[in-house]
Amino acid sequence: MKEYVVVDLETTGLDPYSGCEIIEIGITEIKNDQIVRNYSRLIKPKNAIPAKITEITGITNEMVENEEGIETVLPRFRKFLSDRVMIAHNAKFDLKFLNFYLKKYDLETIDNHICTLEMLKKCKSYKGKNKKLETACNYYNIVNENAHRADSDTKATAELFLIIKDEVFPGLI
Repeated sequence: MKEYVVVDLETTGLDPYSGCEIIEIGITEIKNDQIVRNYSRLIKPKNAIPAKITEITGITNEMVENEEGIETVLPRFRKFLSDRVMIAHNAKFDLKFLNFYLKKYDLETIDNHICTLEMLKKCKSYKGKNKKLETACNYYNIVNENAHRADSDTKATAELFLIIKDEVFPGLI
């Protein structure tokens, strides 16, 4: 059985090395080419969420004030992911944050991944004007009801993966 975990993060900025934090982890599980679970978890950051991030994501300081911190959520996430392949749109960004915090808490980093943004670059049938998730969703008529929220973005990314995987990786996955 082929199993994948699509992951998306919402963060307080662009760089964990400058103190930016994860404030939401979303997952969508794919088993045998079917989406079987879609879930997200808010995370309480150590610092306040910048107003610009709240504007983009809709995630407020009040929404996360009673949530668990990354040191509690991340070990459970890593155990859940296990050795399954992680999928993300622009995986480089998500992996930068995940691996930064996984190392910080002495957890196994992630190197087994697929990036749907990179897949779009190899997809000859894709004629979108850019490789952004929003553009790809519009091109393939994928509904992303709540863009910039992790659960909605992972579901959209999972649908995108299922649409283009056979063209990009014929017979491989």
